[in-house]
Amino acid sequence: MSRMEVSETHPRVIIHIDIDCFYAQVEELRNPQLRDKPLGVQQKNIVVTCNYPARERGVDKLMPVAEARRRCPELQLVRGEDLTPYRQMSSRVFDVLQRFTPAVEKLGFDENYMDVTREIEERLQGVTMSDDPEVVGCVCPEGEMLPPCPCGCDRRLAAGTALAQEVREALHTELGLTTCAGIAHNKLLAKLVGGVNKPNNQTVLVPHCAATFLADLEKVRRVTGVGQKTEALLAEIGIRTVRDLQDVDIERLQRKFGHETATKLKDLSLGRDNMPVRATGRPKSIGLEDSCRAISVKQDVEEKFSVLLVRLVNQVVDDGRIPIAIKMTLRKFDPAKKTSHRETKQANILPSLFKLRPEGKLNLTEGGHEKLLRIVMRLFERLIDLRQPFNITLLGLAFSKFQERRFGPCSIANFLIKKSDVEVQSVTSLTSDGVTISPPGRETFPRFVSASPVAMENDAFSDTSVASDVSSEPELEPSPKKTRIGLLIPKRPCYPRHDPMDTSSPSKLRVADLRLNSLDSPPPPPSSLAEPTPATPDAQSLPNCVDPEVFKALPPDVQGELIATWTNPATAPAAASSTKSTCNTLHRYFITNK
Repeated sequence: MSRMEVSETHPRVIIHIDIDCFYAQVEELRNPQLRDKPLGVQQKNIVVTCNYPARERGVDKLMPVAEARRRCPELQLVRGEDLTPYRQMSSRVFDVLQRFTPAVEKLGFDENYMDVTREIEERLQGVTMSDDPEVVGCVCPEGEMLPPCPCGCDRRLAAGTALAQEVREALHTELGLTTCAGIAHNKLLAKLVGGVNKPNNQTVLVPHCAATFLADLEKVRRVTGVGQKTEALLAEIGIRTVRDLQDVDIERLQRKFGHETATKLKDLSLGRDNMPVRATGRPKSIGLEDSCRAISVKQDVEEKFSVLLVRLVNQVVDDGRIPIAIKMTLRKFDPAKKTSHRETKQANILPSLFKLRPEGKLNLTEGGHEKLLRIVMRLFERLIDLRQPFNITLLGLAFSKFQERRFGPCSIANFLIKKSDVEVQSVTSLTSDGVTISPPGRETFPRFVSASPVAMENDAFSDTSVASDVSSEPELEPSPKKTRIGLLIPKRPCYPRHDPMDTSSPSKLRVADLRLNSLDSPPPPPSSLAEPTPATPDAQSLPNCVDPEVFKALPPDVQGELIATWTNPATAPAAASSTKSTCNTLHRYFITNK
């Protein structure tokens, strides 16, 4: 070992958990009769994974089904296109790991990093040298022991093996899964060493043997972080093995890759990796895709999207967060050029399309599936000119921009989120810069109002149109063939102008779509924070523009402020004009702009 290796410190303890043949294990748990039989999980015409009895008979991952059946005629195949059961099991695994440490980083469905440094240090506090923990499992290199190290990593890694065993036992006892674990002082080595003694085993790496361990991997592609393109570039300068990369002069690498990348490649080849374990939060998007034979009929596309939408909603049921955007993905095939390319479009959707059950799970509201499907098909028509032939070979849907509903005595969400279809009236006809938006009955174009941050599904529209279902992002603007009148209207005022002569039927603006312009107004002066004594008016004492049910749902101090303004007409104009500049209250939503 080199002097540099001896002087290095190894302060962290990283555990890499890898579930053995994950998809196959999940299927065995769903159907115990498949256990101990050669089993493969099939997606399209490929065996994406298989259990160890199948591997012993020559079946391998990503093998064509025909070849797998030829090698193993008794192979049991299970369709695995629906990822829901695998995603659910992966989430349960993640929950178990988080009981041991909050520093858990997901790496796909079946792999996770755990930084247990803090937990190990707590365990070793007060432990004497004579009571040092023993190594559990295998050691790499085989037959070696963890030698004493000046930085104390031998004690920490030994304790890490005991904790890794506890984690694996918990996963097996609670979920029925067998796993492999790698224990090392960084992420790179923990992942690589975990695969040395598969299946259902764990291995710890002697820190000072890291460079030798990596050199024995031979192909440079086996180093985590070296992809196909990097491998090809390294081959251009004669580097094909990890040992070649270890021995190459750094200046030669820099001429090919630059200083930063060359230094990183050199460090990886020697087992140096300072990347932290980044605790994984909830996913920012949840989606699925389905490849298919070429589809060239709109009805077939709609049927496919309908099925995908059902599966997608089932995926967010347990998440508890409400998606406010949906993204559609298409892969279009060009028969003339024999090429394919992807295109995507995204739309904002109403939170009120979903309802949150008391146990924290989501459900679509009645008619929600049909509304979402209309939005998806509207996006589809933005990408595909139905007057021309088309060939779609992949369809995908994803929910994103999740939000959580907050409930509590001090949360404004209690008053702005629709709980029981509380609605207030607003005027439908708006005139701005000479552009008039007419009531729905007189419209000849879809209404897209860019002032609202959230798309609105208006019940006044017919089933063939969706109001404001497409987000106002530049890539989602209407196609040139559609008139753009109404798209350029300025931002709506916070309260509508009331025209006494206007007899058009009012539309309904849901309370969930009200916004407080807190960024537009400075905080109120101290004098405005005094709590007025609220009255208890009846419906007749309220102004005509106020919905009594909404008024009752407001906090008492806000009720008092509004009552004081309405009962003193002499100060009403002043209050109205000062609201914008000095006070940010709900008053502006309940007065008529005169």
